Amino acid sequence: MKKFFTVVIILVSVPALVHSQGNIGISAQGGMTLPIGDFGDFYKPGYGGTGFLFFELAPGIEITGTSGYLMWDADIEEVDITLTSIPLLLGVRYYFGEGGYAPYAALEGGLHFLKSEALGFESESEEIGYGVGGGLLFRVSDNLFFDLGVKYNSILDGEDDDFSYDFLSFMLGLRIAFK
Repeated sequence: MKKFFTVVIILVSVPALVHSQGNIGISAQGGMTLPIGDFGDFYKPGYGGTGFLFFELAPGIEITGTSGYLMWDADIEEVDITLTSIPLLLGVRYYFGEGGYAPYAALEGGLHFLKSEALGFESESEEIGYGVGGGLLFRVSDNLFFDLGVKYNSILDGEDDDFSYDFLSFMLGLRIAFK
């Protein structure tokens, strides 16, 4: 848990320290996740939300720090199993344009704090994961945007090299830039 709070403090502090050098902002998103591969064989589509801080490194390139809460229920009627993830990811976004809308590509990597609950038992683990995706940013005003994105995510199971939690995430959110 100390690692989690340390990384959160760093994610909040770094953009504040470099604010004078570029645009910074925040975003909050919500949506659904669709498990695929082996993960999809055992779990139903899930839901969740994420928030991220961003810092403009150069025109069209941003560094991001993301955290959130994602949840899935097992696709087994006899047993109530819930899996949750709290991602803590660093990433980069590249925008292919400016103006009223801007398509982008995104790459993220970091830790997922997983918790599984079944039959009154809990297990927790920290796993490495990454995400690759893209989306579209719609300008509402000078500093407010709608952010529509889709991303392929993979959480690697450190104990089982043959298994990973792969899923697609579909998110819609609001983004505020502080110039």
